[in-house]
Amino acid sequence: MGERTVEYEAEGHIAVVRLNRPDRLNALNRQLQDELGQAFAAAEAARDVRVLILTGAGRAFSVGADIEELETTAEGAARQLQASLACLSSPERLRKPVIAAVNGYALGGGFELALACDIVVASDRAVFSVPEPTLGVVPGLAMQRLPRLVGVMRAREILLTARRLSAQEAREYGLVSRVAPHDDLMEQARSVAMGMTELAPLALELLKATINRNLLSSDLVFAERANAWLFTTRDAREGIRAFREKRKPNFSG
Repeated sequence: MGERTVEYEAEGHIAVVRLNRPDRLNALNRQLQDELGQAFAAAEAARDVRVLILTGAGRAFSVGADIEELETTAEGAARQLQASLACLSSPERLRKPVIAAVNGYALGGGFELALACDIVVASDRAVFSVPEPTLGVVPGLAMQRLPRLVGVMRAREILLTARRLSAQEAREYGLVSRVAPHDDLMEQARSVAMGMTELAPLALELLKATINRNLLSSDLVFAERANAWLFTTRDAREGIRAFREKRKPNFSG
């Protein structure tokens, strides 16, 4: 299988999970998704671990789906999207709190993975965006979560324009808890985590479960089915082909 695409390190009550495909800007291929699930399972099972920090190696947190692996048949896209949404929403399903330390680009699925974390600390170099419409598809988790997190009008702006947000803009929108100087990112994330480890673990677990129960009532099944259909359209095939060929797509609708 070669080099692991996710690094896991536990020290005391804190576990650091690091996406490790820096040459691909931590694009979420199948191997990375599988290994991320294994790392989260290890942290959940570790009695000493109380808080997780999720970050990326290199200059990106994650740029989302690995375009080279995208499938465009109805059956293949549906299967792939189901696995992808399960991965992206996995921080929400953990009992223990997860801090996203966003070290750079958080695009598409990378943005959504950060959204699924409980607290987001961002480098001042971080960039957030949902570029899926430029490929002819939609961000399944973000279109469900963003309206509840930032309000409908701001969610529409982010989703319908696919524009990039700076770390400071993301903080103003309520998507980021704090912005740190890039070189201090992990130190600040660890500081937040250390403070949380001094609190009662079961109380934090109940707080997280209650917040998510109120926030995450939206069903991801519709998003999964709608996006699976989009992957079979001519526009999606054109968008993905244009991305690979590094040219502007010509969408026909």
